[in-house]
Amino acid sequence: MRTEEFINYFNLNYDVSDTTHPISLNGEVSQCPWNELNKLVRIGIRGKTVAADELPRSNFIFLIDVSGSMASEDKLELLKNGFKLFVDELKDSDRVAIVTYAGSAGVVLESTSGDDKDKIKRAINSLGSSGSTAGAEGIITAYEIAQQNFIQGGNNRIILGTDGDFNVGPSSQEELINLVETKRDLGVFLTVLGVGRGNLNEGTLEQIANNGNGNYEYLDNIEQLRKVFIYEYSKFLTVAKDVKV
Repeated sequence: MRTEEFINYFNLNYDVSDTTHPISLNGEVSQCPWNELNKLVRIGIRGKTVAADELPRSNFIFLIDVSGSMASEDKLELLKNGFKLFVDELKDSDRVAIVTYAGSAGVVLESTSGDDKDKIKRAINSLGSSGSTAGAEGIITAYEIAQQNFIQGGNNRIILGTDGDFNVGPSSQEELINLVETKRDLGVFLTVLGVGRGNLNEGTLEQIANNGNGNYEYLDNIEQLRKVFIYEYSKFLTVAKDVKV
């Protein structure tokens, strides 16, 4: 467990003091309990809240790893359940496409209106796992679909679900980072969801998210699914860019 993830797991309810800014800052300084010569500094950042009826139209691309390494219940099946929960949160004006990758990338569902939830869920239910992992090809295809259905002034986002076991085509951390860096100026954001244990390549997944204008989440059970896909749905919307601490 990493300290960063432990702290940021919880909603700390920071105040938003100035609603004209996209983020607010909160902090405090205290004595360090284990070394009186040191101080502890806590810095809290909160993005502005956007009411549900004010959310912009969204163009989502679900990019789902269906390679052989995703066959266990805590990987592909967990993601499928999560994406179906996510579909229930969509507005009718939103759009969703589904791209999968194993030995190669394929489009399972062309961009579909958010009011056709049954069709989207049927596409998700049809997914099964087999083959090797051409992650880079999947990423390229997802960005192409995102551009084809781009919504000006909207929320354009790829949501990648994988264990990070890339092994076909460009697969090193450096190659994958370079790939998403070439795409991030297109106005398409990236959320990366890591699943599974053992061969989870978390370092690469987090770096892909950080360098692709996105965020990273780890999923391991149904409660975590609800946390990410329902209670923290706002994380799929960007309110500030180029925020560095």
